[in-house]
Amino acid sequence: MTFMTIFLQMLTLCIPIVGGIVAARAGFLDQKMNTALTRLVMNITLPCMVVASVGANETLPETPVLLTLLAASIIGYAIAAIIAFMVTALMRTPATERSAWHFSITFGNVGFIGYPALSAIFGPQAVLYAAIANIPFNLFNFSIGAAMVKAGAQDAREQRNRTLGERLRELVHDAANPTFFASFILLALVLLGIHDLGILGDGLATIGNFTTPAVLLMLGSTLASYNAREMLGNWRAYVAGAARLILVPCAILLILGGFVTDPLAQGVLVVGSAMPAASNGVLFSLLYGVDPKPMMQANFVTIVASILTIPLIALMV
Repeated sequence: MTFMTIFLQMLTLCIPIVGGIVAARAGFLDQKMNTALTRLVMNITLPCMVVASVGANETLPETPVLLTLLAASIIGYAIAAIIAFMVTALMRTPATERSAWHFSITFGNVGFIGYPALSAIFGPQAVLYAAIANIPFNLFNFSIGAAMVKAGAQDAREQRNRTLGERLRELVHDAANPTFFASFILLALVLLGIHDLGILGDGLATIGNFTTPAVLLMLGSTLASYNAREMLGNWRAYVAGAARLILVPCAILLILGGFVTDPLAQGVLVVGSAMPAASNGVLFSLLYGVDPKPMMQANFVTIVASILTIPLIALMV
């Protein structure tokens, strides 16, 4: 694909985002509606989209390819975390903002934006690969990611004093979400060689098709609630954004490119790592009493910049 082809596909995704901004300004979408849609997408439509993606492939990828992708994804998050701590240290980040930049650089929006973007660039068959690659995200984001944000909370000492059993129970509780289970169902179907779910698959696909427009409309509605001048006023957001959108995917391509030889799997791994900062970092900040402003700034900057950077990264694979 050429840069312009991928860029136009990203612009196509921007049209519903603009629609979400207009809907929010007109009063059709508000925070209450966004919360309800988020719960619907995360608990119903996105899991259906993940399971139904098995039917988008006439031939299933071989088991070694998927297991390699799964292993590479785990290593990729380790690479991203190392980069996050290095960049945050180089920025001489205040303690109150440190957790925000750690999280924003380590974790990309591989669910909400990742699935639609990868499907637009590589075709619907990429959703299957993305779902497998995102299994580590569900494990790490709701455990290590939450811990990153908690580290910046005022009650961090209390969090550290909890027992190992309490932490493990919280890890299981946070990671056990419908999309996580749907990813394992998908993995089981692929390993069993099942790719035709009949009318069940058609029904799941119909529900799953609601995911992309709903997500993009919600994204636009969320952007409409931001003050653009305030969101663009922190220079650290630009450095963290460059690390998230460019440095992390380039490092993953350089280190793991030869390890993942399947073209589609490599494309999903690298381009998937180039997504904007994960939006649930803002939710974690609010939950644990951390100032959400730096996280919101990272979200805003990376979402806007990714329209250009994702096509550039896609051309490299």
